[in-house]
Amino acid sequence: MRFGAIPYRWVIAVTLFVAYSIQYLDRVKTNVLNPVIAHDVGLSTADLGTGAFLMLLFYGPSQYVSGILTDRFGAKRILIFSVIAWSIMTAWMAHIQTRDEYFFRMALFGALVGTEYVPSARILMRWFNKEGRARAQALLSWAWILTPAWASVFATQFAHAAGDWRIVFYVTAAFGVVPLLLILVIVFDRPEQFKGATPEDLEYAYRDEIERGEIRAGHYQDVEAKARASGGIRFIDLFKSQSYIAVVVVDIVMQITLYGALTWIPLYLSDVFHFKLQEMGLWSGLYFAAGAVGSFTSSYLSDKVFHGNRRIMILACFVGLAPFVFLLANLNEANPTMLAVCLCGMGFFGNMAWGPFLTVPAEIFSPEVYGKAMGFVNGAGYTVAAFSAKIFASLVVVTAAGKDYSNGWLFIGACVLVGIVAASFIRTRENEVSQPAVNPAAVKAG
Repeated sequence: MRFGAIPYRWVIAVTLFVAYSIQYLDRVKTNVLNPVIAHDVGLSTADLGTGAFLMLLFYGPSQYVSGILTDRFGAKRILIFSVIAWSIMTAWMAHIQTRDEYFFRMALFGALVGTEYVPSARILMRWFNKEGRARAQALLSWAWILTPAWASVFATQFAHAAGDWRIVFYVTAAFGVVPLLLILVIVFDRPEQFKGATPEDLEYAYRDEIERGEIRAGHYQDVEAKARASGGIRFIDLFKSQSYIAVVVVDIVMQITLYGALTWIPLYLSDVFHFKLQEMGLWSGLYFAAGAVGSFTSSYLSDKVFHGNRRIMILACFVGLAPFVFLLANLNEANPTMLAVCLCGMGFFGNMAWGPFLTVPAEIFSPEVYGKAMGFVNGAGYTVAAFSAKIFASLVVVTAAGKDYSNGWLFIGACVLVGIVAASFIRTRENEVSQPAVNPAAVKAG
């Protein structure tokens, strides 16, 4: 089915982007409003670091659990649960009054809302083949790249106009009805479940399996049944792939970089450059606006120019990002031009790897086991990123002149160098691990 000239798979991709963007509002507005939240509730810089740590600590394992549940029960069901949980957690944030309540809410938020990414990505992996997966993932990545670009401005301006940060959480909690309705009406786990799917939609989605001889054209219903009958892939078998291990490390670095930007750029701008609340939102938006351009540019090149060679753009991400992180570490004086260069450079290069590397597990193994494979990747990434938030907070130096964030940015720069090494080991053109989800011989015999 097509909407004009747009295939239905792109309608689903846009729907998932919109739904994820609304869910991502909570993290963005919480981070950008942290200075006023901290003042109102009585939180120190260390407390904010602990809050980020607790959210990510529980968010990480939730990714792996949601991946297993997604492969077993279907992505759409998990997404519906995720949206409802998000709305409740967002409204609760408006009620917190104490430090302990803040910590408990952040931990529970991480556990319940860690269910949004893996099912969304799992749906895209099934509707798209390798010719479009990176671009589809890049569009989904705009949810956590573009959302901060406008949501930081929205949250700061709304809070400033209302004179109260809590009303921002009440209003955005009500937004949850939008993704809930979109998912219920538009999204389907698999092309063959959608009554309006055309033969072209089905052939496109399963083209990789058809070309490898794993299924025959028109026998699409067999894929899910055989995947369930095989039991998927064993957890230990994931680590027989060198590329999969490299992707785990790449995700860890990407999460450290992303949450370093989300958590610390607003505080850095407030403490070092003394920006007011509304100015801080506009400057923070530079990083994320540049990130949207970098993400989609690299994914287009990965799909169309480099024909599925994911390693090239992942390496470009880290090699290009490193100089800007180290430059920011040495930028402690009010220089608006250099600050803009740093934020745009970090945003552009720091988000280039999302589309390419998020497709790799589906191309090493199979879209049928993507939930489990990607769930562990993201689980590891977020868990380590949780500890990185504590490390960054401990590296912020309080001086007579204010706070010095240089050591924190140097720490992130060192992590980026690790990402360069890990990315060099990614290979997506070779079938490193046997496909457990489908037995080609059985398909041909049938």
